[in-house]
Amino acid sequence: MGPTIAPIAGARACSCRACSARHERAFPAGRRRRELDLLRICACLIQFPFHTAKVFDHDPAYHIKNAVESGVLDLFAAFCHVWRMPLFFFIAGFAAVTALGSRSVLTFLKTRFLRLLPPLLVGLILFAPVIKYLERRSGIDLRPSGLVEQPGPFDLDFLSFYVRFFTRLNQFTWSHLWFIIYLLLFSLVFAFVLRHIARAYDRMRGGWAWIVVPALLCAAVEVALRPIFGDLPNLFGDWANIAGEVVFFLMGAIVAREPRIEQAIADRWKLLLATGLGAFALFYWGEATLPALARAGHGVAAWCLVAGLLGLGRYMGRQRTAFDRYMGEATLPLYVMHHLPVVALAFIIVPLDWNLWLKAAVICTGAAAITFATYHFVVRPFGPTRFLAGLRPSPPGRPGANTGAEVAARRN
Repeated sequence: MGPTIAPIAGARACSCRACSARHERAFPAGRRRRELDLLRICACLIQFPFHTAKVFDHDPAYHIKNAVESGVLDLFAAFCHVWRMPLFFFIAGFAAVTALGSRSVLTFLKTRFLRLLPPLLVGLILFAPVIKYLERRSGIDLRPSGLVEQPGPFDLDFLSFYVRFFTRLNQFTWSHLWFIIYLLLFSLVFAFVLRHIARAYDRMRGGWAWIVVPALLCAAVEVALRPIFGDLPNLFGDWANIAGEVVFFLMGAIVAREPRIEQAIADRWKLLLATGLGAFALFYWGEATLPALARAGHGVAAWCLVAGLLGLGRYMGRQRTAFDRYMGEATLPLYVMHHLPVVALAFIIVPLDWNLWLKAAVICTGAAAITFATYHFVVRPFGPTRFLAGLRPSPPGRPGANTGAEVAARRN
């Protein structure tokens, strides 16, 4: 998934092709985008505190809920929810069009499915049924159609429930794995659009339009579609999420091939972040009194925060470290594995008579420790588990090491 490097932020964006040619000579297409790697790593790591916060926030639609809620954790969860998945889709679009620059559509789709399908199936077979079972045991029933009230105590044993999980749609969930399903769908549906974008380079001028139009599109999705289709990623009736994430997926692809557009975004990262924070405040505190305007603020905040983080990453210009290299291939397995430890620990700890913040700390740190230990000692060293987690084979005698060939192969 390693995207390539485009011109870094410096002077104001130039609209001439000579400037873009200098950028291309200075930053050849084969080099990795360190700032996008860093943003992807941060978005992956924030899953642990985000899903921990969901246990304690005001939203009832989560697998395990604590009786006592936290306004602080509700604010944190709402803020992360606005931008974390759009950022994933933006980076995925960037990586997809980078891969299509050097391969056919058929090869791209084959590589994409070979990488993403095994961890998706592993997650659906091993993790999702346990998450749903613990959810039901805790007294919650979050179905594809929404949250429903349980008619009585749930006392089904796990093996009986496991069969029911795959035979009754109202008991099925893909939980956090919806991202992989949507990414496969977008890759398939937009493959030829992405190929067309990949064949072009620096054909569009940068400017305010590329700052404003995506924000307006996201706002329109939130105002027009969100009240109708809600926020559950159930695929068959999820046009609000689909439309919104498509905007980020395609904008990531466009930015990957249009350095002047990226420069226009990067030059205004401070303004974008400030606007994003202001729009989020409007969404969070204005939802009860100004619902339509608040929903528009949600869309504006999503785009401005993602674009602003891209510019901030370029501005920081940090060097790639050993931790970055380790996490570069770990993000997909960690994403697939992280949610079950959060839910399982919450199921155990929530009923205890502990302070709320102690519960949250134990759930978050415990889930992170379990997930990283499983990845490092079970997934990373062995060929079969690497394949099932969506990783390339490691060189003989060096578990989890990255060769230059592997780095190039991950650009898909």
